Amino acid sequence: MDAARWQQLNRLFEQALAVPTPQRAAWLAQACAGDAALLQEAHAMLSADAETALLLDQPAQAVAEQLRLPVAPALEPGQYIGVYRLVRELGRGGMGQVFLAEDTRLKRPVALKVLPPDVTGMPDRVARFQREARAASALNHPNILTIYDFGQHLSQPVSHEASQEAGQAGARHYIAAEYVKGRTLRDCVGHRQMTLSRTLDVVAQIAGALAAAHDAGIIHRDIKPENVMLRPDGYVKVLDFGIAK
Repeated sequence: MDAARWQQLNRLFEQALAVPTPQRAAWLAQACAGDAALLQEAHAMLSADAETALLLDQPAQAVAEQLRLPVAPALEPGQYIGVYRLVRELGRGGMGQVFLAEDTRLKRPVALKVLPPDVTGMPDRVARFQREARAASALNHPNILTIYDFGQHLSQPVSHEASQEAGQAGARHYIAAEYVKGRTLRDCVGHRQMTLSRTLDVVAQIAGALAAAHDAGIIHRDIKPENVMLRPDGYVKVLDFGIAK
């Protein structure tokens, strides 16, 4: 999805939010004028937005209970996800594991984010994962993480028809992005090297990244020290567009 298409979808999404819920489906169908792909994307964004709003309205304990999903078999170094060979785990959370991996075609390191198979049958979670890749890939800025690829890998050979099923057993949805060497801003906060001058430089680079996103009609909505990487050469990278709007 290119930047123009993303902006079209984002405008449609914002307009749909102003339509009363009972009339929203009919309004969307008319607004999309036969564009089935646009209609599907709009419905996915609205579903994810509704889920986020519901979670924010609930007590933290209730949210925690809802998010206790079955634990998927963990991926291990040496395994392959498509053409990507897992090297080591970089982190994990509710939206899956992140690995340092090798792109065996181009022989370069990548950061590979993999959605747990437990949630591949949940269209809103898959849509949010895909939206993260599309939002970041629509942007071209030195302070925003570059997305190389995203897709779905099936661990067992299946027919084309079966591969289209959202809950396909063994499916692994992934995002391949540039691997950023460095530390998160959270790791650097309070350290002696974070002088006033360095702090102002970091803030300016983050602001530049957000300004570029806003110019493309994208709001990050999850800026925090854990989602900002500081490279040794001084560059800042903004990560994780998982709940971008």
